[in-house]
Amino acid sequence: MSLLDAGTETVTVYPEEEYTDEDGTTIRTRPSATGIPALARIEPANQSGTSARRAEQANVGFQTEEVYSLKFPRSFPHVLGLRSQVEWRGQRWSVFGFPVYRTRSRSTAHLSYTIKRY
Repeated sequence: MSLLDAGTETVTVYPEEEYTDEDGTTIRTRPSATGIPALARIEPANQSGTSARRAEQANVGFQTEEVYSLKFPRSFPHVLGLRSQVEWRGQRWSVFGFPVYRTRSRSTAHLSYTIKRY
């Protein structure tokens, strides 16, 4: 069995959903209120340049940023949008950026996401 077909962490996924605001405009801006349980592999990811600059600021300790790479088994049927969130170990994480499509070969093709907690 490939590592791409398994997960080691139990998470709850709150996919992006569309809703209509009070003016009748359909906007795609919030995570769903209903979570989807899933297995995932979560690994530390490189921090952005913004994180490095924040570490040099005087308010270090008050503003922190954690970044992880998130991969679901290839059988996971959803593609997460920019406003999706993931609950992992009791904390909510935001999906940062678009999914990364890894398409080098059919046997290793998968999606990965970056999740952040500020």
